[in-house]
Amino acid sequence: GELQLDIYAERIRREYDCEVKLGEPTVNYRETLSDAVDFSVTYKRQSGGRGQFGEGYGEIEPLEDANAEVEFVNAVTGGMITSNFIKSVEKGVREATKEGALTGHKISGIRFILRGGRTHNVDSSDWAFSRVGYYAIKEHFVNKATVLEPWMEVEVTAPKDLSGDVIQSINERGGKMKDLDIQEGLCHVTASAPLQVMFGYSSYLRKHTSGMGSFTMEFSQNKPVELHMQDQLIATYRESKAYKNQQASGIGV
Repeated sequence: GELQLDIYAERIRREYDCEVKLGEPTVNYRETLSDAVDFSVTYKRQSGGRGQFGEGYGEIEPLEDANAEVEFVNAVTGGMITSNFIKSVEKGVREATKEGALTGHKISGIRFILRGGRTHNVDSSDWAFSRVGYYAIKEHFVNKATVLEPWMEVEVTAPKDLSGDVIQSINERGGKMKDLDIQEGLCHVTASAPLQVMFGYSSYLRKHTSGMGSFTMEFSQNKPVELHMQDQLIATYRESKAYKNQQASGIGV
């Protein structure tokens, strides 16, 4: 917990005369779809010798469970794409969903449906069709993408005369009150709140309750982030080295 980290950091400073920098933990955001999108991707490269060609179309739709793993559905009929190239499309989809196109976070809760496409007798390859799946995510998924953040179930215990302060501290962090129970001089507050705003809460509670308050939290569910937060995450990602490398190689949104 935060208290233990603070104690160890202080010991390192004192015993080894070494400065310690503590940063906030990273939040495990996810990307998913808010609505279905169609895609049509033609991957075509020609560089003097044998070319690269692959084409596919279909749709990407949200699953009811936004936390579910990505589903790939082969709905190709009439042999428009051979089975080995269909597997290549799926491989590209799996690759692309490891790092979402919107903020770089893992994609979940979507169904990728491949309905058809075209092949070339000479130029079609596993690589070309893997790029069909990859670019379908990178270039079309983003049109209806949304970012999810983890919400936590939070339980706070403090002296009963501080119940108002505890409730206010949860509200100020954008949390949602669920229940207040007062027994034997203590208040027990149950609420839900985004994980991002709970960093540092242990220190806050310790300071404002003179060390008499405590809290626990556990994962509850993923919910869409506020629009301003999504814009901030997108901006941060687009300044990252990973995004700039993708742009330099011609990949990305």
